[in-house]
Amino acid sequence: MFLVKGNQPQLFEDLRLLFAPLSPAKRAGEGIFRLPEQHAQTKDQAHGRLEFRSIRVSSELQGYSDWPGLEQVFEIRRRWRSNGQWHEAVHYGVSSLPAAIAIPERLLKLKRGHWTIENRLHYVKDVTMREDQSTLHTDNGPKIMAALRNTVVSLLRRAGFSTIAARMRYHSIHPEAALQVLSCSLF
Repeated sequence: MFLVKGNQPQLFEDLRLLFAPLSPAKRAGEGIFRLPEQHAQTKDQAHGRLEFRSIRVSSELQGYSDWPGLEQVFEIRRRWRSNGQWHEAVHYGVSSLPAAIAIPERLLKLKRGHWTIENRLHYVKDVTMREDQSTLHTDNGPKIMAALRNTVVSLLRRAGFSTIAARMRYHSIHPEAALQVLSCSLF
């Protein structure tokens, strides 16, 4: 299961067209009355933000698209209110999970879990540790540094720290505290 973005232009356009709203006249003219789909929605309120997520799922591109392993396609709409203003984002994606196994509620939960990983790990590595700005690009350097960054984030989270940036600043000033986290986490 992954999101389809502009780097897959044909698949992105297929998904956009599949989920595009059709006027009643256009539906009747093309003999399309209802897109065979399933849907689900959630509502969350956290961190001073109200967020609605809805997913529409279809198996209509199975067999049509030459995308390997494609079973279902989906459209996720996110609407959220932050600082009194409403925002909306639309994401398209594909899944190799068949409809019998991955109902819309499950796909929405899986995607939400992916966003959690993105926010809790990749965002920290990109912003706090400046991973995207690394000048290491050859041999095993990037893999080794990625493993070290993952280890640092994991050790700090395991030690109970939620604000990684603040903890890294603290440990850079107090390296003995960093060694304590390392020794406590290993044993």
